Amino acid sequence: MRKNESVKEFFGDIHRHLMTGVSFMLPAIIVYAFFMVMSQVGGPFGEVSAKLSEYAHMLIVPVLAAYIAFSIAGKLALIPSFIVGVMADMLGMGFLGGLIVGILMGYLIKLIILGTSKMKGGQTLDIITSFILGPIVGSLLIGMLIYFVIAAPISGFTKMLEQWLAGLSGGSVVVMSIVMAGMLAFDMGGPLNKVAYSFMILASSEGAFNIVGPALVAITIPPLALGLSTIISRRKYSADELPAGKTALALSIFGLTEGAIPFAASDPLRVIPSIMAGSITGAVCAALLGVANTSVVPSILGIVFGMAGTYGVSAILFYILSHIAGAAVSILLLHFWKKDVPAEE
Repeated sequence: MRKNESVKEFFGDIHRHLMTGVSFMLPAIIVYAFFMVMSQVGGPFGEVSAKLSEYAHMLIVPVLAAYIAFSIAGKLALIPSFIVGVMADMLGMGFLGGLIVGILMGYLIKLIILGTSKMKGGQTLDIITSFILGPIVGSLLIGMLIYFVIAAPISGFTKMLEQWLAGLSGGSVVVMSIVMAGMLAFDMGGPLNKVAYSFMILASSEGAFNIVGPALVAITIPPLALGLSTIISRRKYSADELPAGKTALALSIFGLTEGAIPFAASDPLRVIPSIMAGSITGAVCAALLGVANTSVVPSILGIVFGMAGTYGVSAILFYILSHIAGAAVSILLLHFWKKDVPAEE
């Protein structure tokens, strides 16, 4: 019994650790989204905004990793998690890489701290732990694990899906929409999302606008559904998550799936399948209803361009209905699948 209690004490409240990472990551997402939109203005201001958006996006994964690890093991875990978090992102692991790095690094550093606390070394041992065992050994061990073991399978899986998508590109629009929607919603800006988004851009350049329309519906649904879910099913979300719902709604206006990351990070097993189901539903509806988009502008902005009559969304009513159908599926799944959060949280 004592052994079980000691194990629980060591691992702690993993949900709380994830939410700590999310709460620190959220400002980076907001800055990234804001300046990405401002970059469309053009001129010197647009150029600076584009750079700020690019650098803010580079911070999302390492900040998530660092503050998950910080919640687990304290400030000693921050620097090695930032370093390996950047590496994981550069290797194309996306926010899932941030989760993996944060958890692995946090518990490794915690193990190092526990081990050295039982040794007699005084101030010298503290210095060795703070400047060698923590940052150097932690970065090396988790970095090698990510680089040689974890990143390669994810990268290989991504390439396999890329080849599969290439084989589907000449097939049914509905089948293509299902696959692309699932990938776009799965990791919200991660490697699978980028592969699907790249194919959407390629389809647009080749004039396959009937593929672009459903894909852009799928992109918008995750943040839209989660934002609405925090309003409709408030009992399912903690006090820390409710403000993130407002941010998700704001980001859905610009079709930024990153607005769903905080929720996926804190409850991935329920949130990710729910938003994938919603995105697939919305994309299939758009494909069956003949929704096309002659731009790569999603959400409300796509509607504005379409109404202006230049380029953008065709069949605007069906485009809106597809969003509603997809968001409704995600909201229902989240409502019945997620557990109520205790009142004190």
